[in-house]
Amino acid sequence: MKAVRWFAPRDMRLVEMDAPVPKPHEALIRVESVGVCGSDLHYYLDGAIGTTRITEPLILGHEYGGIVEVVGTEADPSLVGKRVAVEPGIPCLNCEWCRTGHYNVCPRLSFPGGPPHDGALREYIAVHAGFCFPVPDTMTAAEAAMIEPLAVAVHTVELGLIRPGDTAAILGLGPLGLMTAQVAKRAGISYLIGSDLLDYRVEAGRKYGVDHSFNPQHEDTVDVIMQATNGRGVDVVFDTARSSETVALAIQVAGPAGRCILTGISGQEYDPFPVSVARRKELTVQWCRRFRFNYPTAIDLAASGKVDLRSLITHSFPLARARDAFELVSANAENVLKCSIDQ
Repeated sequence: MKAVRWFAPRDMRLVEMDAPVPKPHEALIRVESVGVCGSDLHYYLDGAIGTTRITEPLILGHEYGGIVEVVGTEADPSLVGKRVAVEPGIPCLNCEWCRTGHYNVCPRLSFPGGPPHDGALREYIAVHAGFCFPVPDTMTAAEAAMIEPLAVAVHTVELGLIRPGDTAAILGLGPLGLMTAQVAKRAGISYLIGSDLLDYRVEAGRKYGVDHSFNPQHEDTVDVIMQATNGRGVDVVFDTARSSETVALAIQVAGPAGRCILTGISGQEYDPFPVSVARRKELTVQWCRRFRFNYPTAIDLAASGKVDLRSLITHSFPLARARDAFELVSANAENVLKCSIDQ
């Protein structure tokens, strides 16, 4: 089968390799679509996220959907022939954290596209069948692949403990931020402020539920949010940016007793954190680690049209041009929002 393997920063090549054979509990999936994620970009450009480094050639990609072609003897045979969205992180299911429902922080979790585990930029992948979620026939393959980041957005919002009428800010209006905006409005946020360094994303924010969006290169983030809230600050801040600066900004614009949900990945091992400000406000600062039990909700939101995934997908490339897709997204070229690699 064909696959795209990362060899060095900005060096990905089409290669041939053997197709996987599913184990008894696995499903063999013909990969139809893979989304380019912000965390993928860290690996593509730098070969690392913090201290996690790629040490040998690796297949990237963890947002994916496809058709189940074969299942092992212990897997659900009704999956065969269905299009599925795949929850990529496979936990051990036996440790303390798995047994208490926090499988997303399982120390032995294997995650495709993160070293040393090959990802989904290939024609076929074998995965634990229990993490394959059938999607409705009305959902395209590219939308099925986007269930993964939508699940992140759903978990991000649920961590915010939103009450009807709350106010919120989203720092970073990339695809994850735009999905978080849609989910947050559905959850009861009454007034939503969003910021991004790219003007076209600022404009996109207004389409996807942001009431007041702005570019912090032109206006001061703290000033804008404090003026918009009469000096109070917002109840919830969602940091969905790939930046080392937004953690501190989130803490500054949250109101007293507010909640800061940190979902974006800067790629650094340490980011500045204004402890005294957070302490004086008695903020709840919560990191989001992907998702847990959020795929069914994400699928329902997308299938019902309550969250618009389709219009977020602005670009598509074939597998052989995966590197072009990564270059486009890393350059934020052509007003790209979400880019998919489709087969």
